[in-house]
Amino acid sequence: MDEDFLPDTTDPLENIPEIAPNEAETLAYQHLIDRLEEIENLPTTDAQMKRDQRSQFVAVWSEVLQIPPSDAPSCYQKCTSLLSRLFKQNQIYIIRANTKIAREMCFACISQLTNSNISRFLKLKIEQQNLPDNRILKKNILHLLRIAAQTIALIPFAKVDDRQFIENHFELYTVLIEHIEQSMPEHCETKVEQGYILGDIALRALSLLWNTTDRTVLVPLLLRNDFVKKLLGWFAQASKLADTNNRPLISIVLNIARHDDGADELNKYGAIHIVKEYMKIKPAKPDNRSLAISMTLALLSTPEELKRDTKGMNNALNRLLQLVIDCSKNNRFRHEGFHVSEPLVILVKMFVVDERTLEYVLCHAETKPPSDPHSTIRLFITLLFKFTNALDVTNQIRQYTLISLLNIIWSISFQPNYASELTQDEQLMSIIEKFADDDQGKEVLEDYKPRSMESVKEAAHGILHNLNRDVKTDMILEKKKAYRDAHISDSTTKIQQKPSIMISYCHENNDFCTYVLEVLNKHNDVFNIWIDRTHCQGADDLWESIADGMEQASVIVCLLSNQYFESKSCRKEFIYATDSLKKKLIPILIEQFEPRGWLGIRMTGIKYVRFRGAFGSEQNKIIELSNTILATLSSQTLHDDNSYPLHSSHHVVSLPSPPPPQQQQQQHLSSTNSIQQISIVTLRPFNQWTSTGDDIHQWFAYHRLSNELRDLYDFQTGEEMLEYAKILVKDREQQMHIYERLFSKKYNGEELPPHEFNRFTLALEKLLRENLPPTTTTNPSTSKNSNICIIL
Repeated sequence: MDEDFLPDTTDPLENIPEIAPNEAETLAYQHLIDRLEEIENLPTTDAQMKRDQRSQFVAVWSEVLQIPPSDAPSCYQKCTSLLSRLFKQNQIYIIRANTKIAREMCFACISQLTNSNISRFLKLKIEQQNLPDNRILKKNILHLLRIAAQTIALIPFAKVDDRQFIENHFELYTVLIEHIEQSMPEHCETKVEQGYILGDIALRALSLLWNTTDRTVLVPLLLRNDFVKKLLGWFAQASKLADTNNRPLISIVLNIARHDDGADELNKYGAIHIVKEYMKIKPAKPDNRSLAISMTLALLSTPEELKRDTKGMNNALNRLLQLVIDCSKNNRFRHEGFHVSEPLVILVKMFVVDERTLEYVLCHAETKPPSDPHSTIRLFITLLFKFTNALDVTNQIRQYTLISLLNIIWSISFQPNYASELTQDEQLMSIIEKFADDDQGKEVLEDYKPRSMESVKEAAHGILHNLNRDVKTDMILEKKKAYRDAHISDSTTKIQQKPSIMISYCHENNDFCTYVLEVLNKHNDVFNIWIDRTHCQGADDLWESIADGMEQASVIVCLLSNQYFESKSCRKEFIYATDSLKKKLIPILIEQFEPRGWLGIRMTGIKYVRFRGAFGSEQNKIIELSNTILATLSSQTLHDDNSYPLHSSHHVVSLPSPPPPQQQQQQHLSSTNSIQQISIVTLRPFNQWTSTGDDIHQWFAYHRLSNELRDLYDFQTGEEMLEYAKILVKDREQQMHIYERLFSKKYNGEELPPHEFNRFTLALEKLLRENLPPTTTTNPSTSKNSNICIIL
C-alpha cells in the first residue's frame, strides 16, 4: 500500500452543536481545557513543530477519553474542534518521515479505542450508537479510527514488541469485525439491491483492516475467529454496496493473500470463485481494483489452475510486468498506489514452479513500450542495482524488493539460454558475489517471507551455482577429486567406514522428515545419516556444508512434496545431486504430490516410494524404504569403486512373509507379525536358487523393485520367473496392461508405476539372457519348430 494512498472513504462528519460547559465540569477539567488551548496556539512554522503539536494533543486527548462524555462535554467538544483544524492544517500522513511519532500516535489511538467507555459504545447496536447523547463520543471514535488506520501503515512492525502490542489489543479488531458484519446488507431490515452505504464506523474499521493487513507480518494475527470466512461473506455482497464502500474489500483480500497462511485460509473458503464473481462488478470510475484482482488470483491459484486459464494467466503476467515497468519510472518506485515490490513478489512465486510463466514474461508479454528478453532481463538487473544497498538501511520495503529481485534473477539463471545475458554483466556478477560472501547475516527486517522466496545469501549462491561462477562449489569438487585420489592410492591401509545417507527435504515437511529419520536411525550400524539438523549447526556457510554432505553421501533420500518443488533451494540441491554429482537418489513422494516440470524431467526412471497416508500407518512402505536403501547401498558396494563397502556382517531387514492369496489384500493395508529375516547380500547364482529360500525376495530387493510388485507376481520358483520372462519379452505391452489392472484391483486403485514395470522387465530379460541354455546348431529340415521367438 502506498503511504500517499491511505484510504479514508468516510463521508464528511456531521457538525455537533456547541455545548456550554457546566460549573462542575469547569472545576474538575479546566486544566485539560487550558492545555488544549495552549496546544491550539502553538507555532507550526515547520514540520517539527507540527509534529510536536500533534504529539502533545494526542497525550491530552487520551486523558479526555478516559472521562465519560456526559461529565466533560466541553472537553470532548474542544478535542473534536481542534482535531478538525489539525487535519486541515497538516495532513496526518506527512509524518511518514518519522516512524517513532507514527508509532506513538497509532498505539495511543488503539489503546484508547479499547478503553471502557469506547468498548461499551462499539458493542452497542448501530441505532443506539446514533442516539443524540452518543454523537460526540462517536465523532471522537471516528477520529481515533482514522488516525490509527493512517499511522499503522507507516510502522514496519519489525520489532516483536510492536507485533505483540497488536496481539494484545486484538479484542478491538474482534469488535470492529463484528460491527462490520452487522452493518452488511444481509443484516439490513429492508431488501437491498444496490448502492447500499455502510455506516461511518464500519467504513473507518475497514480502513483500519486494510492498512493492518498491509503489514504482512500481522496477517496471521487476523486469521482468527473466522475473520476470513466473514470477509469473503462481505465480498460476496459487494455488488449491493455503493462503489466507494466495496473498494477496500479487494485490497484486504489481496493483502491477506500475500501471506502464505492467509492464502491457504482464503482458499479453504473458495476465495478464487468469489473473487472471479467480484470481477463482474464494473466500478463507477476507473481505478486500480482490476489490477488488485489479477494480483489476488495469481497469489491464490496453483500453477495448474493458472495453466488451465491461459488467457487469464497471460493477462495477469502482462499487467504484472507492466506495473514493474511503470513503478521503475517513478523515483519512489510506485504506481497507482502499488510499490514495485508487490508485483515482484508475485512474479517470484509464479516463476519458481512453472518455467512457462518465466518464458512468457521474458519473450511474449505485451507491454508499453514493447518488451523482449533482453529489455526485460535488463529491467530486473537495473532495478537490482538501485536496491543494492537496501541491507545497509532500516527500510523494510527496500529490503523486501532486493530479496524479490535476487529470487527473480535466480529463476532466470536456471535457464541456460539466458545465462550469457547475466554472466556478461560484470557489475551484476560482482554484486552477486558480494552478497554470496556476506557473512554478516543481515536479512529483511520483516519477520516473514513467502515460501517461494529464499534469503539474499541463498539466492546469490544459487545464481552463482547455476552460472558456474560459484568458487566454493568448485572447491568442493576439487576436494572430491583429492578425496578419491587418496582413497585409491591408500587402498592397502584403507579403513572400512560406513557409507553415508543424506536427507534432502523442505523444512515445511519437518514432521514427516522426523519420522523418516527415526526409521533410518534403526540402521545406523550399517550407514551414517547426514541431515542439516545435526551437521549445519553453526555452519559458516550453509550451502558449502550441504554440498559437502551430498558429496560424501552414497545415497541421497529426497522427501518430495509441493513445498519441495516450490523451493529454489531444494531445486538447487536436487539438480546438484543428479546433474553434477550423478548421485543415487531415492525419492519419497509425500501424499498426492506428482513430480512435474524441472523435477519430473529428472525423476524419469528413478524408483520412488510413496506415502499417501500417515507415516506410521504404512508399515509396508516403511519396510520398502529400508529395503530400497539397503539394496542401493549393496549395489553401490558391487559396482561403485568410489563407495565404501558395507560391513562384512550382513545387515538384516524385516520383510513381510508371503501371505496366502486370500490374505494378500489385508496384508497390503496393515502390518503383520509374521516376518522373516532377509540379508541384503550379493545374489546367489541362479542354479543355486531353491523354492523354499529367500532368493526371489533378494532378487526383487537387489533390483530395487517394490514389495507390491513382488507380491503381485508371487513367483514361487526361479523357473517360473524364466518362463514368464519369455512371455514378457514376446508381448511386453499386453503384459503391462494386464498387470496394470491387477495392480489397481489388488491395491485399492493405485497405479502401477510405468518406470518400475520397465525396470522389472529389463531385470527379467537380463535374468533370461544369463540363464538360457547354450545355442546348438541343427539341420533346419529336421529341427522342431520353436514355440517362442526371442529377440534380444
